[in-house]
Amino acid sequence: MIVPKAEQIRLKSKMWLELQGRPIMGEGRMAMLQAIGDHRSILQASHETGISYRRIRGAIHDMETALGQTLVLTRRGGREGGYAELTPAAMALLDAFKTLSQGFQDESDVRFKDIFR
Repeated sequence: MIVPKAEQIRLKSKMWLELQGRPIMGEGRMAMLQAIGDHRSILQASHETGISYRRIRGAIHDMETALGQTLVLTRRGGREGGYAELTPAAMALLDAFKTLSQGFQDESDVRFKDIFR
């Protein structure tokens, strides 16, 4: 078999974290939490990411249940308006996942180039 050169093919990979078989963080959830942190709004995060509001709420619930920690604090609207903010636990999880995924991508790129020279 002839192995294609690196210029001819692309490496695609996905990484996510699981806890007891339940997903707790991946690229989609990372984008979702980042958007909540940026906009202080789950609705705005939904618009930015293209993930439905209901799905974001469900993902937050699933992550919090699996981890046993609150990740997003919310307050419903009213005279002063509502908001959503990330807890320190959510920010730490985001930072750790970003660091891990960048290292994973860097290592994958090196191995890819070594194999498909």
